Amino acid sequence: MWIFSKYGAQNRNIQRNFLLGERALRAYLAGGNVRFLKDAETNLSVIGPNAKQYRDARFYLGVTKAQLRKASESIEILKDLQQSASLGRGGRSNRDFANRVALQLAYAHIKTYTDEGYKNAGGILDALVLSADEEGSAELLLQAKSLQAFLYSVMLGYSTLEEQKREFAVRAREIAEEVLTNPRSSQGVRFEALNALGITWMRVAEKNWHDSSDRSAAWTKSQEYFDEAITVLPNSVRVLQNMATLRLIQVRQDAQQDRFKLLKEAKDLVNRSLEINDQDQFPFYQLAQIAVLQKDKKLAIDAIREGRNRSGAVKEKQWVAVETQAETL
Repeated sequence: MWIFSKYGAQNRNIQRNFLLGERALRAYLAGGNVRFLKDAETNLSVIGPNAKQYRDARFYLGVTKAQLRKASESIEILKDLQQSASLGRGGRSNRDFANRVALQLAYAHIKTYTDEGYKNAGGILDALVLSADEEGSAELLLQAKSLQAFLYSVMLGYSTLEEQKREFAVRAREIAEEVLTNPRSSQGVRFEALNALGITWMRVAEKNWHDSSDRSAAWTKSQEYFDEAITVLPNSVRVLQNMATLRLIQVRQDAQQDRFKLLKEAKDLVNRSLEINDQDQFPFYQLAQIAVLQKDKKLAIDAIREGRNRSGAVKEKQWVAVETQAETL
């Protein structure tokens, strides 16, 4: 997504903490380890309001918080910036900044994994698409649409609006495919679209909205889109965890594949994501589910204890459910 400002090298009279924080965030988003995120959070948090780059420091901190699964903190920071931008002068520079804030705010709302968050994200993205059309901004339009595709794909799995999920699947596919056929789509935009399509086909297969042969094809399409996404961003924990979820669903729904092999692959994918970012509770939740299916009580309990000490969006009832299963092993 559109994140970093474009400053001329000679105009970048920025204090040391800002430079370290910005560089650390860039390093993580390029595929680095979570320690870069922690460094970014530490350095950007100490930038005071009198610093020349305070506005950008707060923005980068909002992005960092979202990546650390601290969605509520990210939303608070980005909403403050959005309000400040709306009160500022007009002009291209301020509009560009406001648009970047809006994109990240939409993403943070999606990562709350709540219907309210999805509604808020949808409203922001609809407004950005309209604004991009009016301004003739192809870059903004593609950024917003790629996030719309991601939003609909996430809602397929986590929204409580069950009667609307077929519509979500159609919208996710239509928007993502439109983005992918546009030659102006950046690698970041393509990544969001490919990941969204992987999730969408995974959920279509999970819900068995086709006959058995089409369902098998849906599993295959899901994996193929995830494979394409991971070639764009090889260390994406989002895709690694999505591929692990795909295998867990296949195991639970008795896909015509080797159960042992699927669970091993899922575990390897989760462990690979943890090597990159072990500050998110979700992969520990996944690991606990895998361990239960492998009947490894110790691993399940250990993963639950570790995960509950991390930030994230796993609900307490989900922890209780997997812990209950683990205790009965």
